[in-house]
Amino acid sequence: MTLKVLVVEDSMELRRAVERRLRDRGAEVLVADSVASAAAALANDPGVHIVLVDIHLPDGTGLDVLSQLPAGARRPAAIVMTGDASVENAVGAMRVGATDFLLKPFSLEALDSAIARVLGPRGDAPRIADAVGTTEQWARQNAPMMLGSSPQLARSLALMSRIADTDCTVLVNGETGTGKELVARALHNGSHRRRGPFVAINCAAMPEQLMESELFGHARGAFTGATAARTGRFVEANGGTLFLDEIGEMPLPLQAKLLRALQEKEIVPLGESKPITVDVRIVAATNRDLERRVEEKQFREDLLYRLDVIRVELPPLRERDGDVAVLARRFVDQVSARRGGHVVGIDDDAIALLEGYDWPGNIRQLANVVERMVILRGEGTITAADVPEKIRAARTAQTRPGDVEAPELPEQGLDLRASVERFESSLMRQALDRTGWNKNRAAAILQLNRTTLVEKLKKRGWTADDESAPGSRQASSAD
Repeated sequence: MTLKVLVVEDSMELRRAVERRLRDRGAEVLVADSVASAAAALANDPGVHIVLVDIHLPDGTGLDVLSQLPAGARRPAAIVMTGDASVENAVGAMRVGATDFLLKPFSLEALDSAIARVLGPRGDAPRIADAVGTTEQWARQNAPMMLGSSPQLARSLALMSRIADTDCTVLVNGETGTGKELVARALHNGSHRRRGPFVAINCAAMPEQLMESELFGHARGAFTGATAARTGRFVEANGGTLFLDEIGEMPLPLQAKLLRALQEKEIVPLGESKPITVDVRIVAATNRDLERRVEEKQFREDLLYRLDVIRVELPPLRERDGDVAVLARRFVDQVSARRGGHVVGIDDDAIALLEGYDWPGNIRQLANVVERMVILRGEGTITAADVPEKIRAARTAQTRPGDVEAPELPEQGLDLRASVERFESSLMRQALDRTGWNKNRAAAILQLNRTTLVEKLKKRGWTADDESAPGSRQASSAD
């Protein structure tokens, strides 16, 4: 099947350059130069895989073209082209259905990468030849510390790869310990600002009276104790990225000054009258519900709109299927290497216990638990006995064998083996049904090793495609 692309662009020169590039890559290309001609092309050929559309057209905008795309599985991917360096038009288009965007002027290699990104998750459309820039490649290069293969993490990384090389403001939302600063660093590493500074500040970690000076700097004598001038974090981050962690804790008076700095792209140090122009990309992070903070009059609504141009949601560790094992093994290797390499791994029983825990402190808590186990173990392999009692107790509390009443023995007797087999099968089916066929979590509920559960399933001939097995329609990719 040939990749089919509709290019909607009123500049003949750019339209022809894009058309030639796509045809050289083996795609079938349809062209249009207005909203009306794009509508006609879509009506005549509904099998388009990708729509590449300019935001400004003679008879409307690219948003008008997007509004005419079919819904559901037949909806083509959409890439918006814009010359607006603020990318606000592109971001608006993404919010109403665009898959990606390109900032003009863009290279033909950037076009290839955008095509590759939008085709990545689409199994029904062919890949363009020689396309580059997959999410996996991007993550290996720019986010090597963000480990895991769960679909939940993959979605966050895919969005990050699309927005990294822009100047748009990003709001990272996630529970404490999920790795929000890693997201900010990955966005910086994947951008054209990578050679500039990355500066981080925790808005909850300093007194209100010092935060303004910390952000914007001050002149000598600006206040009592200001014996020397200070350069603020905005100036330190000039040409790079400023990461504002725990932005929800910033005091209201300072929020107004931050909003002005974002809007005007300039700051005024305390005690100075002359503004300083700054070129800074802002990434903010919070574990708070900022919409609720706005309702409570604790956060400015206009600042939220300015920060929340694109939001990256980080899933908690308990929702990342299979990632606990990946992270735990990596942490064991890292801590052991740092301490001389005497601990050589962690066994499946210990992994099963870790996977059965909810991890309210997320990745940070898991890293600390693993470090404790490595230190106390000293050498050899970490086993279930090395897992902290709190985590073992949490799993035991999930299923207590004593809570299951034993059936009465019939007067005529019974086939013990067959009865035990039926009882075991019933419990395994319930565990699989409850977890959506996630074998890791089902094994944790049943207090089995994952490999033991898999062998029992194979013995019974149960697979994720077995319609007779509860939960089989929700099979988890973690398995």
